[in-house]
Amino acid sequence: MIIETLHWDELHLGHALIPASHVKHGEYVRLVMNYPCQFSFMQHMFLLGDECRDSDWKMWLQSKAASHPSGTPEFSKHIGSMIHHRGIIANLTLRENLLLPFLYHGDQQRLESAADEMVEVARWLEIDSFLDDKAGERTTFTHALVSLARCMLAKPAIIVAQEVHIGMPPDHLERFRALSMQALEELGSGLLYLTASVDEGSGLKYARTLTVAQDCQNSESGKGE
Repeated sequence: MIIETLHWDELHLGHALIPASHVKHGEYVRLVMNYPCQFSFMQHMFLLGDECRDSDWKMWLQSKAASHPSGTPEFSKHIGSMIHHRGIIANLTLRENLLLPFLYHGDQQRLESAADEMVEVARWLEIDSFLDDKAGERTTFTHALVSLARCMLAKPAIIVAQEVHIGMPPDHLERFRALSMQALEELGSGLLYLTASVDEGSGLKYARTLTVAQDCQNSESGKGE
């Protein structure tokens, strides 16, 4: 197994300062900041190659064998994302939506592997009965399940998640917590969790919490929070 760690440099966003930090394989790290900062952070994280070369800020995925900067194909292949109410294209089927990231990567072998595993993953998440339906307008719960399914198919080194559970009714929330915790345990991926509050209600156990304040102050709390 290749053990990979996500690193990033200190980032100034307006009057906020996001401290340099990292997420190791299998480690859960929480980054607490307001929504504008979250979206700016993700925009910097998923810059295209040319934009990354023009940026002073650096993020990279490090293993013993290699270092993959953000904006490169190897970086994007190993980073999964679960963004609140994002990622479903309404005029595509759910099946097509699940395979979309693999089409973007242009890796035929990974696309075929994901297609082979998709039905089993969808069945486990109980979305297999409408895989071939147009996505249309879907609930927060379904958006979250599609994001989770993509991560299960991609098996990323690190997952970046943003409060995908917010807005779910209690029964769906309980179900999603159970599914996501089981999936994360099986994948072994590291998790960078973006949230506006330490009371976000995910139920996850974090190795570390980084809190970004608007006056450019930041703090880091210890393990077990």
